[in-house]
Amino acid sequence: MTTGESDGRPQGLSVAVVTPYFKESPATLQRCLASVSAQTYPRVIHYMVADGFPQTALLAQWPGVRHVQLPNAHANFGCTPRGIGAQCALADGVDVVCFLDAANLLEPEHVATVVQTVAQAQAAGVALDAVFSLRHLFLPGHEHLRLVAPREEAGAGFVDTSCISLTRSAGFLWGAWCQIPRSLTPICDRVMCWLMQHHQLKVAWTGRRTVLYESNWAHAYVQAGLPLPATGTHDHTLRAVGQGLTPDEMWALLRVRWTFGKPAQQPAA
Repeated sequence: MTTGESDGRPQGLSVAVVTPYFKESPATLQRCLASVSAQTYPRVIHYMVADGFPQTALLAQWPGVRHVQLPNAHANFGCTPRGIGAQCALADGVDVVCFLDAANLLEPEHVATVVQTVAQAQAAGVALDAVFSLRHLFLPGHEHLRLVAPREEAGAGFVDTSCISLTRSAGFLWGAWCQIPRSLTPICDRVMCWLMQHHQLKVAWTGRRTVLYESNWAHAYVQAGLPLPATGTHDHTLRAVGQGLTPDEMWALLRVRWTFGKPAQQPAA
């Protein structure tokens, strides 16, 4: 990553990319780190947040990366380290936060397209709270694949975590990942999208597929015409979603009165 300067000070919005990691291999983390380092936009800070298993020797090779190390693992699909990393970026005065899970990659123009979308809206008199990008899927061991999941177009109801960017006007949501109930963490991106709808955030899409998502979902193997891996897929993680969750717990953690599923059309008082 480089910092562009003209009068001695960086120009434009400052952007954080927050990546939680758990027990990913060094090769996977290197791939993620390299994709952020290759961003064409100059003002990018990468926050790598270790969920109890820090790879300090590896991260020492990336002196420009801010390495946050949590002493205990939370194992909640990256939600706690993601939220803590975002809160660190918010406290550091960053203007925009992009989220990137450790197994995924960003195309070089990803951050630039997010900033461009914010700037275009601002020029039209709209202050955006969030920007959504699109993604291609690939499979482990098949990094050359570029699959498009059904019904994933601009304006779709589903947005993956790594396709979400938030501006400071939505700062109250940057750390909300930490407060998502554990039984909903397998669908934390959907919960975050529901929260954005609930709070009526101003959102725009880049319209560009600038996220590369490593899929371990059965539908992606079927779409690619490949057999399911012997090690299994991630589909089983959805079996207990929402189990044991009460409206009182939702209210306590997120101040919404959802039972489970989509929020009510009108925000609760």
